[in-house]
Amino acid sequence: MIRFEDVIVQIGDFQLTVNMTVPKGFTTVIGQSGAGKSTLLSLLSGHRELTSGKIFVDGTRVDLLPPFQRPCSTIFQEFNLFPHLTISQNLNLVCGKSFFVSDISREKIKRVLEKVGIVELIDRLPSEISGGQQSRAALARVLLQDNPILLLDEPFSALGPNQKSELIELVYSLSKEQGITVLLITHDPKDAKQVGGQCIVVKDKKALGPFETSEALKKDGPLKGYL
Repeated sequence: MIRFEDVIVQIGDFQLTVNMTVPKGFTTVIGQSGAGKSTLLSLLSGHRELTSGKIFVDGTRVDLLPPFQRPCSTIFQEFNLFPHLTISQNLNLVCGKSFFVSDISREKIKRVLEKVGIVELIDRLPSEISGGQQSRAALARVLLQDNPILLLDEPFSALGPNQKSELIELVYSLSKEQGITVLLITHDPKDAKQVGGQCIVVKDKKALGPFETSEALKKDGPLKGYL
């Protein structure tokens, strides 16, 4: 469970206020461009400092911890795969922290690549696979980090609608299977509707919710004027 307690962040003229508890599971974060969706996730990951307030994960205060000590993994719009390394070597930087892939590490990498459906690409370079496959490799990399919280900052926005839908469904399935808490940023309410569950709405300098997605998407719901 994630708790934002009287959190305020001030960046120049921009301000975002957050005061909510996010239960475990899959949550979409919806809002227009510039509303503060990425800022919200950056507060949790530690890549943006709070102006005031506190953040707790499962009762432990985390806002005073450096990013590498927080229980979060993030996938951004840029997948940041090293172009000169194979997929196995890229992933080994997480589990083996070197370019040399031991037999033990390779088996671990193969298992996670099987989960995301690209085990046959283990020895390919990023330039030799599609954007959707690179998305799956980036997802495999964060799964290897074995953190309980996964933050997705619109990583599938450059993909076609079918690929995007498939990957959202994959992440949703993995979150249920492995008990991972997922926060998925989107500007498209259709993404939230696809998986249902709960959503956070970022607008008017506030992060609101969580709401049941079906309620938020009603004409008189918190997304009124945005749909």
